[in-house]
Amino acid sequence: MNDSVKQGLLAAYSRLMRPLVRILLRHGVSFAEFSEVIKRVYVSIAAEEFHVPGRRMSKARIAIVTGLTRKEVQRLAEIDEEDFTGGQSNLSRIGRVLLGWHTDPDYTGPYGVPLELPYDSPTGESFTTLVQTYSGDMTPRAMLEELLRVGIVVQTDSGWYKVVRREYVPDSLAPDFLERFGIQIRNFIQTLEFNMLKSGPGKGRFERTVIADNGMRRVDLEGLDSYVRERGQAVLEDIDNWIAQQKMPRKEAGDDVVQTGIGIYHYVVDEDDEPKALKTLLSKQEKENNDDSRH
Repeated sequence: MNDSVKQGLLAAYSRLMRPLVRILLRHGVSFAEFSEVIKRVYVSIAAEEFHVPGRRMSKARIAIVTGLTRKEVQRLAEIDEEDFTGGQSNLSRIGRVLLGWHTDPDYTGPYGVPLELPYDSPTGESFTTLVQTYSGDMTPRAMLEELLRVGIVVQTDSGWYKVVRREYVPDSLAPDFLERFGIQIRNFIQTLEFNMLKSGPGKGRFERTVIADNGMRRVDLEGLDSYVRERGQAVLEDIDNWIAQQKMPRKEAGDDVVQTGIGIYHYVVDEDDEPKALKTLLSKQEKENNDDSRH
């Protein structure tokens, strides 16, 4: 890699990391704690993707590729992966239940409207059978409590429940939200990475941006937000319905299964959130502190 490409990448990462580091500092995560995670990722990626064909990836080569010491590579290799990744995800299970409730003919009525369901029923479909069909090992009671808590499901009568929203957005800083945060950023950056490596025009993944070329009056921002929420949700539901109509993949039948999806987001640029000369910034802070101490 030539120096100009490396400097360009580091400049891009400087911008990328600013909002991520801000979130870490806001919640008391130190550099030492974060650096442990980054080191682990470096070692993991080097071991998985940068080996010499036909040869085992040794700890010595991982150390060379990553710039870490062999001792550090050995220490990181002995750390349990779950210390970094957490337990099993609730996000996909909740999403599957909501998808089934909105698309499965057993749980929808005329015009595809989701049915109100009893919690349990000895004779027909119920919330319990819905969860058992779509969520895997999550219990119906735990699923119901979470959907009620975030307002996706409401109780309409004793033991009967109605779904009022299709999307699941967990509370900020709840474990599911933090997991969603990491997954969404990873998915978007993987698309950008794939398009950086594409073999030619039309070979990349869909990634488009609509920009207000001349900016927008702040007073109009709320209207744009409402418009995007309405239209974006409609587009995503249409795509979700198309996906649900496709044949269910089966690994045991030899299907090559990929995890895929579509994301839409609305951004607003913070013009102050650009990398700044650290020496100048610290000198300014020191001067302001000295001025304050004189008064």
